[in-house]
Amino acid sequence: MIAAVCLLAPPAASDALEKGDREPMVVTSARMEADELGNTVTFVGDVTLKKETMTLTSDNLIVFYDPASKGVREIEALGSVVVRKDGRVALADKAVYYSKDEKIVLTGEARIIENENQLRGERITLFMRDDRSIVESGKVLFYQDKQENRQKPAARKIK
Repeated sequence: MIAAVCLLAPPAASDALEKGDREPMVVTSARMEADELGNTVTFVGDVTLKKETMTLTSDNLIVFYDPASKGVREIEALGSVVVRKDGRVALADKAVYYSKDEKIVLTGEARIIENENQLRGERITLFMRDDRSIVESGKVLFYQDKQENRQKPAARKIK
């Protein structure tokens, strides 16, 4: 049922990089619509984007090209967005990938889950190169292992 498969590569960080140094992105979806004048490609239905160890899934995905370099400028994922990388899962209603900075900005019920721990925020920025994130207006839920040898407090007599 996969109707569209497209190989994409982000623009090189500098002119010194050769074509072979760019990492390919593979996008699959039920349907693809290209707008050459608008420099966009829209993927609709069961969208999956794979790049190295990262996988992004969403309902729809729009790739915006830079008219001058013809490279990928940014990618916007909409609806039921899930980003998986290195044992972490990030979820949101919308995600925007900025190729130049190699970062993903999640908005709309944005959260990151790692093991049982969760981060929630109005906006979460994932920096793919540095493997770090920034959570804005956030809330954190951490689970801590119980200490079995923890000393119990001494009982007090109440008079």
